[in-house]
Amino acid sequence: MSKKIIYSIWSDLTVAHTSVNDYKKESFNKYKDTLIKIQKDYAFKHGADYELFTPVSTDYTNVQFDKILKFEDLTNFYDQVVYFDLDIIPITKKNIFEEFSFDNICIYDYLIDINNARTRNQIKYFFKEKKIMNHMNRHSKVCAKNAMLLLHDIVGNQKICNTGVIAGNKKAAEALSYSKNIKLMNKTLKEAKKDSLYPEEYSKGWIKNNEIYFSFLLEKYNIKYNNIGIQWNYILDDLVQSFTPAAHLIHQVNKDFHETIPGLKQI
Repeated sequence: MSKKIIYSIWSDLTVAHTSVNDYKKESFNKYKDTLIKIQKDYAFKHGADYELFTPVSTDYTNVQFDKILKFEDLTNFYDQVVYFDLDIIPITKKNIFEEFSFDNICIYDYLIDINNARTRNQIKYFFKEKKIMNHMNRHSKVCAKNAMLLLHDIVGNQKICNTGVIAGNKKAAEALSYSKNIKLMNKTLKEAKKDSLYPEEYSKGWIKNNEIYFSFLLEKYNIKYNNIGIQWNYILDDLVQSFTPAAHLIHQVNKDFHETIPGLKQI
């Protein structure tokens, strides 16, 4: 019988980061146990183990890398491995283990539209005010990834991965070889900041980032993967604030759990 696991990671983050403000910390602390129960119930319903791991680091950036390294490690012990950020809320009866081939990395990547009015206004603002673009800005992530790829003579696309949900097996993890490539990616990003076609309003703010690196690897090595689609990583943020029943997994990036959890149907 296939051994399956769904896991998440929790750290009491202490290092300041744009993704870790007081509101988000308070909301997590209030709903943490509920979120764990929802994820655990989903795992058990589909015959999988569930584990919540605590990384050594309390720095947001490092924790984002730890979750991918943990994925790689768990594929040595399980036939199918699924990672959920703790703000992932299953609202479906569908079994993620049966939806995709785990021989290929399963991830949601999406197009960043440079012609989107909001994106263009953001870009104009940074240039007008001569400010450095936030490194968590999705467009900035795409630019960083593409600058890295250009140093390897590859013209990148306008997509970026969201690592809130990751799935696969040992074969998939070995194809990605994330841990083996970290030194290369750190070196390439450092070079891209100095030797970039992008102005410093972009490049000066770039820091190592798990989603930039994940996307870089997929394109650099032309790795076959399954795009799980928005329904398996339905992001709620400052733009989209309510979910549709057609979604399978809600990704509560804005941490407004009080808006979502009370209205959930029993799964």
